[in-house]
Amino acid sequence: MLRIYIDGLFYKGSGIGRYYESILKELSRKGCILYTSVPEKLKEDFRNDFGDCSSINPIFVNYEKFSIKGFLKQGRILKKLEKDVDLFFFPHFSSHLFLPKNTIVTIHDLIPFSKFWDRNFFKKIILRILINRAIYKSLRIICISEAVKNDLLSIYNNRTIEDKIVVIHEFVDMKFYNFNFKDTYDIKKPFILFVGNRKKHKNVEGLVKAFLLISDKIPHYLVIVGAKEKNDKLNILIEKSGRSDRIIQIISISDEGLISIYKQADLLIMPSFFEGFGLPPLEAVSVGCPALVSNIPVFKEIFGEDILYIDPYSVNDIAEKILYLLNNDVVRLNILKKQTEILKKFNKEIIIEKYISLFKSVYL
Repeated sequence: MLRIYIDGLFYKGSGIGRYYESILKELSRKGCILYTSVPEKLKEDFRNDFGDCSSINPIFVNYEKFSIKGFLKQGRILKKLEKDVDLFFFPHFSSHLFLPKNTIVTIHDLIPFSKFWDRNFFKKIILRILINRAIYKSLRIICISEAVKNDLLSIYNNRTIEDKIVVIHEFVDMKFYNFNFKDTYDIKKPFILFVGNRKKHKNVEGLVKAFLLISDKIPHYLVIVGAKEKNDKLNILIEKSGRSDRIIQIISISDEGLISIYKQADLLIMPSFFEGFGLPPLEAVSVGCPALVSNIPVFKEIFGEDILYIDPYSVNDIAEKILYLLNNDVVRLNILKKQTEILKKFNKEIIIEKYISLFKSVYL
């Protein structure tokens, strides 16, 4: 029986947090003995989510991800666990001072190395250093898509690193399939939808501009679900547009509320310039909402060539494709049918078995 430490400092934090939750639940279900560090302030949430999983051993800590305190203190916890666990799995790159030798890290994207980085310069340098250390010191590197692997190898053109890389896609949590649907989130309809943060690479500003071009031609609202950024320029754009009454912003939402919104939307739009994977389109499709996504490598890796894509650099193209799909129910439903077939590639059982096989290959 595998004994695994899974770092949980990203718990309840954006996409990586949800990725962590899904994997923790599934590995527990497979009988693995799990240890995980979780911020103390999230103790009640954790016990609500995982209280019935007896194989999960939480370690509640008084620091959070990317904190100096955590950088220094987390290493002590990992050192103490070395004799109790077979391997250490980070659902991200490790941000701790001490990195055990039997460590597997996950690379979700390489935005700190890209032109789409929109945070301060100091943070970019720190993240680059941490990613660099994780890549060289880990036993294996999980990339969540071939696109991420290609990006990684374009930066680290090194055979030793290439041999450590394993591509394992993300999967849609079963709650999106098993949820006993009710309209739990009351919202104005009809609407089109965006789900995600508002960082530069998400191109939410381009989506808003596209929506404003066609808002007089459709009855739809635009619903934006996701946390705001500091110095959020999107609000200024919306306020100046004169159409703020047609744009609904939801900053925080439960999984049940999100499922409800996906179910009620006529179309999800992901106009990203750059993604490591991009789970919202698959989540939307799993509950019957078609997705219109940008023509970037990772979305073509997921959905293939035989669907409609948008050019994220063209506001006009985004607007025209949205209008075309909203005015053509048959085309929209045909796209949904094709995308639903593609979901089979991201079967939870197959993907979890890939994780377990990888973990066993490292340990045994």
